[in-house]
Amino acid sequence: MLLLFALLNTAALVLWRVALQSLVRTPMRQVILVGCGPAALDVARKIREHHFHGLEVRGYLPVPGSRSPAALEDLDERQDASPDRRDDVLGRRLASAAELQLLLASGEVDDVILAPEADSWQTALIDEIAGSRPRRPTILLLPGPFESLIGTMRYRWINDLPLIEVMREGDWRAAMPVKRAFDLAGAALLAIAASPLFLLAALAVRLSSAGPVLFRQERVGRALRPFKVAKLRTMRQDAERESGEILALRDDPRLTPVGGFLRRYRLDELPQLWNVLVGEMSLVGPRPERPGFVRQHLAGVPGYAERFAVLPGLTGLAQVNGEYHSTPENKLRYDLAYIANRSLWLDLSILVRTVRIVLTSQGV
Repeated sequence: MLLLFALLNTAALVLWRVALQSLVRTPMRQVILVGCGPAALDVARKIREHHFHGLEVRGYLPVPGSRSPAALEDLDERQDASPDRRDDVLGRRLASAAELQLLLASGEVDDVILAPEADSWQTALIDEIAGSRPRRPTILLLPGPFESLIGTMRYRWINDLPLIEVMREGDWRAAMPVKRAFDLAGAALLAIAASPLFLLAALAVRLSSAGPVLFRQERVGRALRPFKVAKLRTMRQDAERESGEILALRDDPRLTPVGGFLRRYRLDELPQLWNVLVGEMSLVGPRPERPGFVRQHLAGVPGYAERFAVLPGLTGLAQVNGEYHSTPENKLRYDLAYIANRSLWLDLSILVRTVRIVLTSQGV
């Protein structure tokens, strides 16, 4: 009965959504992007590729002093876009903020997306002090009118001055023993439940290719401390002899006969439950990266050092929301969002959503 209900419910839900999309035509929300750098181009491309969000880029307004020529050159390199297609990505260029005001007043534009083009001095400062402190301090910001309008925030007051808590460590430090107990219990239960599957996967690795069943690889954990992560081997032993340290690709030719299947359904990650049990990883957190990639991203991605404030995880917010080839910058946005909002309820939500990602072979 449960299986029949699941099949009928899925079919009915699909038919209902198809009918709604066919009969109810919701008008697209018109969007103006403020900025024309790489961040604005990424937003415009996502909106164009995923039209089901109901958004359409109407145009863009360059930020005064913006580096629009460099931004357009970056678009050519990253998107293989010819000059005559640039207008298709960002829409028409607005002459001034006054024109944007007229479009908003007439109702022709619904949303305005701010896409900054330059790294702020705040981000540069956080990067500079990230590796020099034993613990995360509380960082407070004296807000201007713009910051005061940003959603729900935690405030402190010094007499009559409001200060926004940008980073706060105290509350989460008190909850760390609870999270550690949650990790231990969850990892132990998962290890017991998945042990038959692990044994079958290990046997398949052993029979399908020469080499060890498990391999250990160095990753970077909390506070930039290196550790060895355990995985089921999915590639040939000499996979990186010629290429060096590179990211895995979909349908990677270096994969063994069963490696693609194990990687697709994340079965190669099962041994990392041991890393959780010994305290090197958590069930949920930013995914640990290899040292070479970490050095590269620390040098080129502003704010990247902040993701090492917590233990890396088996899964994370980027893994249940991002795409396989999502950029390091976009993954960092999710990682920092998780760090700023982390809680056991959020961890549970991510774990439940990870089950869907594993079953459908999606995600990062």
